[in-house]
Amino acid sequence: MEYGAAYIRTTRISDGDGVSMLSTTGIPSKYQPYHPENQQQPSSEASTQSRLSWLVSPASLQQSLPPIPSGNDTPGNLRPSVFGSRAVINAPFEEPASWANQANFRPARTDGPKPEPLINALRASESFPNNEIRQYFRHPRHILEPWTTGFWVRFPWHGFGALFAVVLLTGVSAGILLASDGSTLEYWRVGRDNTQPPVYISFLEMIINMLIFAALAEGVVLYFWRSLIRRSTLSNVHDIYDSAFLWGALTRIVRLHFNTVAIACLIATLSTARGPVLQRALTISETHISNSTKTMDLRIAPSPLVQYFQSSEDDPRSQGGITSALSKVLRDLKSGSTLGLNQTISECGDYCTGIITGFAFKANCVSSTSSFDLSALPAECKSCSTSGCERTCATRLENDFNPTFFSVDYRTVTGKSQERQLFLTSTYKNGASCKGDIQVHTCSLTPVTTDYSIVISNGTIDLLSVGSNGTSNNDSTSQNSILLMDKYWPLAFETLFPPVSVNVSPTDDYSKLRYNKCVIPSDRPNEVVGGDLKTSCSSGTDLQASLLTEDLSVLYATPGKAPEGADVYCGLTWRDPMQDMVKKMQSLAFRVAVDMAQVDESVFTPTDNGKTVKEMRENWQQSVTLSTTRRQPVYQTSKALVAVGILLSVAGIVGILPLYMGFWELGRKVSLNPLEVARAFGAPLLGGVDGNSTPETIVVERGGMAVRYGALERYGQEKKLRVEESARATVRVPWQGEIFG
Repeated sequence: MEYGAAYIRTTRISDGDGVSMLSTTGIPSKYQPYHPENQQQPSSEASTQSRLSWLVSPASLQQSLPPIPSGNDTPGNLRPSVFGSRAVINAPFEEPASWANQANFRPARTDGPKPEPLINALRASESFPNNEIRQYFRHPRHILEPWTTGFWVRFPWHGFGALFAVVLLTGVSAGILLASDGSTLEYWRVGRDNTQPPVYISFLEMIINMLIFAALAEGVVLYFWRSLIRRSTLSNVHDIYDSAFLWGALTRIVRLHFNTVAIACLIATLSTARGPVLQRALTISETHISNSTKTMDLRIAPSPLVQYFQSSEDDPRSQGGITSALSKVLRDLKSGSTLGLNQTISECGDYCTGIITGFAFKANCVSSTSSFDLSALPAECKSCSTSGCERTCATRLENDFNPTFFSVDYRTVTGKSQERQLFLTSTYKNGASCKGDIQVHTCSLTPVTTDYSIVISNGTIDLLSVGSNGTSNNDSTSQNSILLMDKYWPLAFETLFPPVSVNVSPTDDYSKLRYNKCVIPSDRPNEVVGGDLKTSCSSGTDLQASLLTEDLSVLYATPGKAPEGADVYCGLTWRDPMQDMVKKMQSLAFRVAVDMAQVDESVFTPTDNGKTVKEMRENWQQSVTLSTTRRQPVYQTSKALVAVGILLSVAGIVGILPLYMGFWELGRKVSLNPLEVARAFGAPLLGGVDGNSTPETIVVERGGMAVRYGALERYGQEKKLRVEESARATVRVPWQGEIFG
């Protein structure tokens, strides 16, 4: 295909913007093309340079187009067709061209034949206006950007937006932490999602850190260009760039080479500690959260029935014994087992508390003392030579010098109101001395009807406390009540607290002390659960050798230091077991009241038939108001650590803000893009590009240029290591150990 002379290819020594692709006449252009360093090249390179299509300026292309003819210029109201011959002089040749790929036109041949003109005439739908209209095939690449300064024009929206988002998200994190204080894990459940506050805090912290470093990066860019505008040194330029990285900033701070960028980078990095601080501000602890109250019916026996205690076996050997139900209650109480509740308690949470009415013991206690003196031993008794002396010393040994230092006992008496009472007595020595007072504690237990404070948890029921305002049972003087106080309650006490007595007395020659420990005999040995309670005494010096497993003298004994020169038994002391004994008896009465209401009816037969027992137990229903309590893990927030986390965020913002000072002095959008920095430092490859160009503009204008970094060698010139256009020169990979100018 032959090309006309209208398509002339520009050369490296001609003005690329001044050469028209559509006219043979040169049109002056105000745009100057890029001229490499060595403009003096042999003519043999002309063919190589003719292939550089980017040297043709699109602006010159548009200016060189002739005006579109009007309707009067074309006879018959016709105009040239787009598909006409290229030889038509008065019709421009139109060819679609992509933005990235330009048409590579070759110089026209002058020796070829001229093609015949072929005109396809089309009737215009309307007449063309007479004014001159230019046809544009591409957007012009050379767009000169003016230097425009101003506060709002150059306001760094991204940077300040990131800092504002840091403030906002820090407030959200602090709000979540403060709202979590005292809340449960279920409080944060949304549908099936059970995401907890630490997850939200971690997510927000990740976003805050990204925003902090994004704001720092934009601040470094603004500070870099503002420093160049205000005059700087290459050393300062290097410090600004290198300080934007943590290691470079830390190195300069350690060397006391402070600069604004290094300080901002270090503070921004330290502000990331807000994450661990805010997460540590939230801890989990267990607490009691009272939810609500509810009313339900419970069965509690209002008074004890002797049928529950007395065995009804036909075997004479078992008659007069205790029932299996009472035996189980005693074993569970001794072992510390929980008391099961057969009734179902719904919506009780972890536990419920309430007050019910049942039978218990009203305790009236008094204390007294009796003196003892182990040092008042007569010297003559140590060496008696007459029978009278021996008789006198034996009497005194039996009566005067045999004090009881520890004992547990009981007895049943009738009170002034004809009520049977169970008296419990404890004797104990509470001072480490050979002379002093022995403490005697006596409590009377009277069966009454009173209020219990109970707790229900996990299908069990237990006694918390017993009310002090109890009223006497109506049948306290009946035969059943007397039988219980004379036989079964003492029997239960003997099972829980075997009576024991510890006495200290001199030896036969009065040379030293010895102890005598005895279990008080019982007239009903076969009625005790767990074995026979037989009379057993021991004498010696080893007090810790217990007679029984439940030996209270060992449980409550406290070794002490005897006075200097005194016997070792003068230093022994004991604690008062009375409080534990009364508490155990109250717990026994409570367990009996509950178990009587839910035990099998066969326990009461054949004394009472099943129908009678069933009707009687149905009247034991009580309406009880229970306070449900749920023990759940709850969050606790440390307000001090929350304040520290907020201060760390504020410190990061304050450290970055100085980098933004003077941003209004810049006349364009800036970055640290290599193209923009290279243009600012006058890189030869970007010669002829608008000095105020942004990286995007440079890409539009010179984006098709093929470049390579490596060794550049030219004839007669020094070898250089640089980035060069690979189409204009040969650039190779540097050799190992190669030196460049």
